[in-house]
Amino acid sequence: MRRAALRLLLAVSLLPWGAGSAHPAVAGKARREPARRSDARAKARATAEAGARRAVRGYRDALKKNPEDTAAMVRLADAYASGTGVPMDDAKALRWYRKAADNGNADARYALASRYAGGRGVPRDFPEAVRWARLAAEQGQPAARSLMGFLLEQGLGAPQNGQEALAWYEKAAAAGDVTAQKLLGWRYLEGRGVRRDPAVAASWYRKAAEQGEADAQAQLAAMYRAGLGVPRDDSFAAAWYGRAAAGGSAKAWAGLGRALLYGLGVRQDDKAAATWIRKAAERGVPEGMFLQGVLYAYGRGEPEDEPEAVSWFRKAAVEGSLDAQLALAGMYLEGRGVPRDPSEAAAWYRKAASGGNPDAQAMLGWMFEVGRGVRKDPQEAIRWLREAAGQGNASAKEHLRYLESLPRS
Repeated sequence: MRRAALRLLLAVSLLPWGAGSAHPAVAGKARREPARRSDARAKARATAEAGARRAVRGYRDALKKNPEDTAAMVRLADAYASGTGVPMDDAKALRWYRKAADNGNADARYALASRYAGGRGVPRDFPEAVRWARLAAEQGQPAARSLMGFLLEQGLGAPQNGQEALAWYEKAAAAGDVTAQKLLGWRYLEGRGVRRDPAVAASWYRKAAEQGEADAQAQLAAMYRAGLGVPRDDSFAAAWYGRAAAGGSAKAWAGLGRALLYGLGVRQDDKAAATWIRKAAERGVPEGMFLQGVLYAYGRGEPEDEPEAVSWFRKAAVEGSLDAQLALAGMYLEGRGVPRDPSEAAAWYRKAASGGNPDAQAMLGWMFEVGRGVRKDPQEAIRWLREAAGQGNASAKEHLRYLESLPRS
């Protein structure tokens, strides 16, 4: 038996590719795979470029048959503007856009308006942008209506007129313009130029979200998570976060990560949560940075590392994350990952409390009551506890009742 084993080991050691290496056929295949993928990409590019050149020839043929074919003019202008099928050439693009616009084509008129507004291929000229945008908008071109709203809202090329701007935005949004739909969602959510109405905001965000707009999907998800303008629903929130995350929304990466971390509307999964949270944190999303701190603080999907947790909490706190400010305050209060420092804890609790976080308000009230990290001040304690209680914080309500029952000195 030992002899047979020895013969086998000797045979393996004499193999030309060595015992620890892949067979030459396998290794060769592995080396060829990147080249094969590169060849496939090159072929796909060549096929696409050939198709684009054929399309350009088709536009030219259409114009030979009918020199007044404005649709062909616009497509040819688009090709020159993007360098698709022909070398990029803004001057030629502008010439074809202008010819189509002079012949009444609404898309060409919008293209000219956007070029004059942005100064692409022409000197920036807002009055000229307004002229072309209005012509296209009055023909029903959705993007031109949105641009018209922006120019009037900002007073660019025409006197500022918020009401007319809003009317154009509404027309653009009703015609399916995603930019206008998102803008109206934001206006109704924040009460900018309209009466604040989260339900109306949600309806506009939904229209944009259903067209695949990732930022609108992320905002709609956040509204479902908070129950703002729609009934609170973790399952709908997670579903919309998933769609937005797949569409590249960094905020949605954080939102989906939170849902997976805590099992909100989806099956709880630390590994998947950490993947999405890390992407958001590395992109600088405050919620992502806060959640990255949570992963390190509690060893969820990352090795437990309290100093690293503090580092991420601080990054998010500086960016205004109330959750991170609250967490950082707790780390200083307990001496986790940093030396214990009640004064620094109180400073971060105050930031979060001033931003409206009820848990921070309750903690700050307690610190003023006992004089921890701040000067003892019963009236300040009661003020912050009342703020927290007013937002439904149960511990603040209970402690406030106790304090108010004490005899006045």
